[in-house]
Amino acid sequence: MKTLISFDLDNTLWDVDPTLVRAEHAMEKWFDGNFPGFAERFYTPTMDPVKYEIYELYPEIKHDVTKVRLAQYRLALQRYGLPAEEAEQRAEQAFNVFYDWRQRIDLYPDVHSTLTKLAERYELAALTNGNADVYHPHIALEHYFSTVIRADKEGIAKPDPEIFARLSERTDTPMDRIIHVGDHPVDDVQGAVNAGARAVWFNRHGARRWKAEWSVVPDAEVHSLPELITLIENMTL
Repeated sequence: MKTLISFDLDNTLWDVDPTLVRAEHAMEKWFDGNFPGFAERFYTPTMDPVKYEIYELYPEIKHDVTKVRLAQYRLALQRYGLPAEEAEQRAEQAFNVFYDWRQRIDLYPDVHSTLTKLAERYELAALTNGNADVYHPHIALEHYFSTVIRADKEGIAKPDPEIFARLSERTDTPMDRIIHVGDHPVDDVQGAVNAGARAVWFNRHGARRWKAEWSVVPDAEVHSLPELITLIENMTL
């Protein structure tokens, strides 16, 4: 019987924070060039206050980072003085700029070698709450993954067991034959375990300790990606 290895993306295959910082700087520059004074009013240091307003106004899209960001831009541009229809159009233009920068990730060392080795024996999938696109030329990891599931496309997000159930259904893999690898104690570990899958906690360099408040525990823990090769072999004996 086959084993499916599913991977979280942000902070599991790359460090997302530098990527987002670069993207936010690019957006601040874009807004300043197109709407003088906008960045000073809405983009310093971030648009978090507007984001939290969006969470209150539209809690049903909170799981969808794409819709939330579009709503942020739209609301801020309306407050800047644009009519609603123009704000909608310009928000989409702005998001396209952000989205391109958001894909400019720097893979952790050993991503390609680890995925290549694992793909020789197992089916691989991506399961992410973010809006990174493995098909984008800046990332280009699509050839490793038979299935890609993104929260912003599904309408649900980890740790909801339903998103793991969809992975099981689309890959025709029983839940107990899925091993999910991710960095987040709740979204990845708790989500996978509660859904009936097994979970490997990617604790890069062993920098974090597991906290009792996270309730469930992972089936295993790794501090680097190459450790997965032997670990998963042992888990599937």
